[in-house]
Amino acid sequence: MNIRPACQDDLHLLWEFLAMAAYEPTVAAAKAVPIVAAHLDGWQLPSDFGFVAERDGKPLGAVWARQYGDTPYLGSGSREITLAVHPDARGGGIGTMLLQAAIAEAAGRGVALWLDVRETNPAQRLYQRLGFRLVPGWVARNRTGGLSLGMIYLGAR
Repeated sequence: MNIRPACQDDLHLLWEFLAMAAYEPTVAAAKAVPIVAAHLDGWQLPSDFGFVAERDGKPLGAVWARQYGDTPYLGSGSREITLAVHPDARGGGIGTMLLQAAIAEAAGRGVALWLDVRETNPAQRLYQRLGFRLVPGWVARNRTGGLSLGMIYLGAR
């Protein structure tokens, strides 16, 4: 397994993983939803960072972080992360390795991380195991009608 930094040339690949993370059937569908597309529009700004997991040259997952300005709980400079692992590769530790790489990069930059996760997403356990914490009251109805929960990682500060 190889975990490498994501670069501008990975944009097409990141869009594929964003479609998976957003539960969209295609990249075109992900690009058509403004709140989803914001996760990659204009990639790669100096404040953006991410990683791609590959095995034998085949991409299996990706994580990236973007700064969106102030968040209600962390203030400016924090980054929202997006993580996706190909369905055929889930359960093998790839998400853990990717998230650990993002956490280490955030620590090096001195920034906090946050994310929104659907309350039914089993990845919530992964986030908690690696130190993300649910924020009481940070609950929102998501675009599909379910609930999304806010989680923060303060260990990177």
